[in-house]
Amino acid sequence: MKNSILTLFTCLAFGMTGFGQSMQSNLGNKIPQESVYLQFNQSLLFSGEHLLYKVYCLDKSRRQLTHISKMAYVSLVDKNGNSVFTHKVRLEKGAGYGDFFVPTSITTGSYKLIGYSEWMKNFGKETFFQSDVKIINPYQPLPAEYLEQVVDSTMETTNLNISQGVHQNIPKETNGNGVLKVDLEKNELDKREKLTITFSTENENFANGNYGLSVRKLDQMDAPSQISAQAFFKDYVNRESTAQAPSTVQNLPEIRGEVISGTIVNKEGGTPVGEVKISLSLPGEDYLFNVATSDAQGRFRFVVDQEYDNVTAALQVLAEDSGSYEIRMDENKAAYPGVQVVEFKLSKEMGALILEKSIQNQIENGFRAVKSDSIIPAQHAKPFYRNYTEHYDLDDYTRFNSIQETIVEVVDQVSVRRLDNGDRWFEIRPEEGFTDLNLRPMVFVDGLFVKRHEEFMDFGAKKIKSISFARNKVILGQQVFQGVLSFKTIEGDFYSSFYTPNIVNVDLFKPQPKKQYFNQTYTGDNTNDRVPDFRYQLLWVPKLDLADGSEELELFTSDVSGTYLLTLEGFSATGNPVSISRQFMVK
Repeated sequence: MKNSILTLFTCLAFGMTGFGQSMQSNLGNKIPQESVYLQFNQSLLFSGEHLLYKVYCLDKSRRQLTHISKMAYVSLVDKNGNSVFTHKVRLEKGAGYGDFFVPTSITTGSYKLIGYSEWMKNFGKETFFQSDVKIINPYQPLPAEYLEQVVDSTMETTNLNISQGVHQNIPKETNGNGVLKVDLEKNELDKREKLTITFSTENENFANGNYGLSVRKLDQMDAPSQISAQAFFKDYVNRESTAQAPSTVQNLPEIRGEVISGTIVNKEGGTPVGEVKISLSLPGEDYLFNVATSDAQGRFRFVVDQEYDNVTAALQVLAEDSGSYEIRMDENKAAYPGVQVVEFKLSKEMGALILEKSIQNQIENGFRAVKSDSIIPAQHAKPFYRNYTEHYDLDDYTRFNSIQETIVEVVDQVSVRRLDNGDRWFEIRPEEGFTDLNLRPMVFVDGLFVKRHEEFMDFGAKKIKSISFARNKVILGQQVFQGVLSFKTIEGDFYSSFYTPNIVNVDLFKPQPKKQYFNQTYTGDNTNDRVPDFRYQLLWVPKLDLADGSEELELFTSDVSGTYLLTLEGFSATGNPVSISRQFMVK
């Protein structure tokens, strides 16, 4: 198994975009199957609320969180199999998290929350995680199919409030396996009172586990039951899989990171074109760049193994006759025909509860500005091609009008050469040996890769802030460059104003951002004392750190009285499932 993964890793690392038929046939048997578990905060949602979720991806052979896939996918699907949303989630040590705000455009109905990895697609959608979700939208007319019919008084009455397959949402308290303990300071609290929660374990494997924590009010309306980590492990992981390894792998596992893929075809006829180099550029201060080569079917794959801030990528075919080709990106639409959902009915008696909660949600969203979550900035690791050896801040030198004059008069070891067709190209002299006239440097402007240097030569040199470069050869994919040359403009907005037909701009299907979720406090100089507080979700911690063997968390109750449920789900370092729940009252 390790040898198979290493072979695949090596191929991806060197930019290979296709695999031989024999290798594809063997991967399905040699790389273990995976299984995805979704922990989420609620299975009954109103418009204006957030679905908060955490993804756990397990290696079914090791019974532990996976080291294979670095990406997972989460979809919310309606009863017709149409995707409401599909999120890409970056996995760290087999786990990741995200959220979805339920807009008023989504109709009342039954839905399915689905989780999977790219590798799992090879074994059929029946291997995906699936759990029922119910959504109520009080801002649209309720569909007749979800309204309870009035029963004639002369007819025998039946309980229509609870439809088949839906259970009263009053879970029993559980303590997992007793190795990891959760203690509440109090079991009965007043509104806006502090509650201290203590987590402790003496077992190193459980201390180094991966857990998520949710504290939320139990709804008075029925909700679909949720799958605990322990039930998932028993029903999904331990049971013998009926899914057979495919004879030919269609979807490669995302071993190194996020995959951006597509096909290169001839503009005339639309036939796939192989052995064509294509570049991917993510512009900006912390820009990323890569080169891939299309396979015999015209397919190309870029592996992005770092976080980034961009929402748009720039792709360019590197062939001299690039105008003859068309880039077709793979679509990320997901459809799930035949999905089975749990139906439900709404009675007139529920009207008061729906009205009360919808008003509270509107008030909460009205004060979202003072209760917002904060996005954790992307962590940028500098790739090797951004290690410049020379730097010129042009304010330290005499300013010239043209870029060519600036290069000639200011920058040492860089020159401008004119080709036979009249185009001008930058040239960087190597550290050792003679200049290879067949090799050109990588050229970036504010992080955007400029394939044809002539298109940048007439840019105003007085708009440029600095010039940096490195003289060593750089190999990306199967493309060799003689050095790297980077221009930074004063405004830093070159990408937004530069146009060339060589560039195809692509909206990225980005992984979900990391967040620090809001936690209300009422101590010290807190200025929110007079702000209404109708939180149903008191706390959401998708990454609970118990590395020291114990941890204390604090939360404050809201102005909503009732029964609240604390739920901890996750897996120990050795793959043991953990499911713990506690209840407390707010008066």
